[in-house]
Amino acid sequence: MNRKSGVSTLFTRFGRRFDFSVQEWRNRKCQRLLRRSACTLEGAIVQLGSVFPHIENKGKIDLGRAVCFRGLVLPVQLFSRNGGRLAIEKVTFVNQGSTICAAALVEIGPYCRIGEYVHISDSAFHPVSPITSTKIAPIRIGRNVWIGTRAIILPGVSIGAHSVIGAGAVVTSDVEARTVVGGVPARPISTFECPDDWHRP
Repeated sequence: MNRKSGVSTLFTRFGRRFDFSVQEWRNRKCQRLLRRSACTLEGAIVQLGSVFPHIENKGKIDLGRAVCFRGLVLPVQLFSRNGGRLAIEKVTFVNQGSTICAAALVEIGPYCRIGEYVHISDSAFHPVSPITSTKIAPIRIGRNVWIGTRAIILPGVSIGAHSVIGAGAVVTSDVEARTVVGGVPARPISTFECPDDWHRP
């Protein structure tokens, strides 16, 4: 091995160690932030990018092992209101600009993929008229669900395992397992088959 290739190899190895060190520092900083916000962590958290989640935890926030937050320009926002519980299970990915709010209950299963600027809230926050109350109803999202960019999941919705929510969709009613939906309001587009234990890479 000549001197030039030896120096190149040295810098490559140094670069890899540096990248790992930065990533490990971000992961640990994110975990400290979550713990200071009284979140319950079942294992290590992954933080991609330098913009860390914004958290307001007045109820409970439970996060599974290897939940991943991506923040390059905007933070992920997590909210739990008094008496509310937000639970995100293991190896779920949440992209930047997304907001998840639990006034009562929001449950997100393992291996889900949540795109940029997605809004998930179990509360409508305001009444529609003087004679109606503010709608608050649990949201349950099954395992391995893919939610596209700028989709909105409204109170009271359940989404079955492996389903796909198209970009920009507004989900107002339940989605069956292994179903692709899209539109405003979201409607079924197609269905597909997959093993129960399959998950998207």
